[in-house]
Amino acid sequence: MKFAPVHYDDYLNLPKLLTSQKRRSEEFGHEAHDEWLFITVHQVYELWFFQIIKELKSLSIIFNKDHIPARDMGVVSHRLSRVLMIMKSLTIPLDILETMTPLDFLDFRDYLYPASGFQSGQFRLIETLLGLKESQRHPLQQTPFYEHLKEPLKSEVIELLSKPSLYDRIDSWL
Repeated sequence: MKFAPVHYDDYLNLPKLLTSQKRRSEEFGHEAHDEWLFITVHQVYELWFFQIIKELKSLSIIFNKDHIPARDMGVVSHRLSRVLMIMKSLTIPLDILETMTPLDFLDFRDYLYPASGFQSGQFRLIETLLGLKESQRHPLQQTPFYEHLKEPLKSEVIELLSKPSLYDRIDSWL
């Protein structure tokens, strides 16, 4: 055998992944069942965001070259198609999340304050990689959007804001 065997659970790090969900409602003695669904949907989003970021960064590397070989355009097309397919699939979890009633959500929402999807560093990274500039954003609580992000993504977003985005690179290439 060329490589040591690996088990499916170990390769996907399933024990760590499947035990990473911790309900805040449980910490406060009020176990809100639908909090599991809420966490799962948002973790799925973050996993897909992780993949989108990998694809966009790989495209930025290609478009950062002075000359882009024609053979790389197949890679570009393939990866952009993949990102588009992932983005299309991201509407499906919303349908699942909508099976939770407003009362089900309110059962645990207070425990999450002030957490919000606006704090998703990976989502903000995707926006920045694609070319959304700070001047095009509305301030959140009178501060720049990146002030609500955690490190190390906060620093990465700030650094990316000073560099050409994927949009800028493609525009320059064209």
